[in-house]
Amino acid sequence: MPGVERNGRQGLPQLEVLLARADRLVEPVGYAGGLFALFGIDTPVAADLPTAAVSFLGDTGEAPVGFLLHADPVQLIPDRDCLLAFDLNDDPLDGDEVARLVEVFNAHFSDDGIRLFGSRAGHLYLRCDLPPSIQTHPLSAVIGRNLYRLLPEGDDRQRWRGLLNETQMLCHALEFNHEREAQCRPTLGGLWFSGGGSLPPEGQSPVARLVGDGVLPRGLLALRPGVDGDELVIEDALGRAVTRVDQGGWLRALAELEERMPDLLQGCDELYVHPGNGTVYRWFPRLAWRAWRRKRPLFEYLDANPEAPGGPAVDKGL
Repeated sequence: MPGVERNGRQGLPQLEVLLARADRLVEPVGYAGGLFALFGIDTPVAADLPTAAVSFLGDTGEAPVGFLLHADPVQLIPDRDCLLAFDLNDDPLDGDEVARLVEVFNAHFSDDGIRLFGSRAGHLYLRCDLPPSIQTHPLSAVIGRNLYRLLPEGDDRQRWRGLLNETQMLCHALEFNHEREAQCRPTLGGLWFSGGGSLPPEGQSPVARLVGDGVLPRGLLALRPGVDGDELVIEDALGRAVTRVDQGGWLRALAELEERMPDLLQGCDELYVHPGNGTVYRWFPRLAWRAWRRKRPLFEYLDANPEAPGGPAVDKGL
């Protein structure tokens, strides 16, 4: 959490003991990268993780056909010499708005080899007839940031940057956007495309049950179920707070996780904690006796790099 005050904070003894005495393993950095590795799916070279295709499976229960991208609704706010993007999670598009957006988008781009789909849960996906050669950034890396620094890269970048601009103009003209603006509600400024790819091959994983929610882990479990395997617990409150630079929410989520740690530590033979920073903490009950590994305040573990996890303060626009 960038900028959080570390001095004078209450201790988190359960988490601090785990961080000090657990074995440490290595995994790809990031939420999606760690999940894909856990389910035995390799990270592609110079390409996106196919999170959209897997999320579509978890979202709809149907295997997608072809190349899919996330098409996340965003609100766009000018700030000095840049454009900032924010999600619409606090006031999402309703079913009628999603249906109207899909109708207008597909009519406008009917000859461009792309088609927009909306799920019952309100998530949007873009199917491409031909796989584009682009590398994108997930929405979580874009929220509150300078949009121009995070545009698609790759051989087809010019076409997709143009598509983003054209989509912005299309959304600006939507009737429901004018109604939202009149009601002082956040408006749909455009769609953010990311996580492109096709569905990975099926297989098996060490995960048999899912606790918590999320279309991405649900899709991975549908694609690669485990037999008598581990239980995967998804705790996304910390990640949401970091994305929104909500220091109070982040501290509350830490405190809630600390309260749950005794049951997690004592209720299993083996516990793996994946914080998303490229390190996995593997815990066995006997590791509690590693008294020579003295615990230290959790806040001393925080990454001091101003680029992580939320980016430089000057780019946050908050």
